[in-house]
Amino acid sequence: MKRATLAATAIVLVPLLAYPLVTIAGGAPRFPTREECIHPPVDGQQVDVVFGRFDSPQAAAGVRDEVISVGFVGTGVLPDGCGRWKVVLDGVPSIDVGREIQDEAQTVDLHPTLELASDG
Repeated sequence: MKRATLAATAIVLVPLLAYPLVTIAGGAPRFPTREECIHPPVDGQQVDVVFGRFDSPQAAAGVRDEVISVGFVGTGVLPDGCGRWKVVLDGVPSIDVGREIQDEAQTVDLHPTLELASDG
């Protein structure tokens, strides 16, 4: 009986004590910075035209609706992988096409950036 109690105690205590020690020894989990979530476009790859990043999906949705209202149909809101939301026209076939979209957007006072496509 005593052996079973000792074994059960070890089964519970070893992970409880070992996990924090292993985590500390290996360093805390590392999350990407906001800058690391932005990937520059690459020649020959699809790009995303990003109209902005926002802290809430509601704020992003408001900007998306504005972007669509001036003609950029297909623009959506996607998580950026770093805790923010981006307003994006995704899957643009090339940097050249992305630049044409940027030029057109500037005529209606929008200033999107080009990034490597999220799925790209």
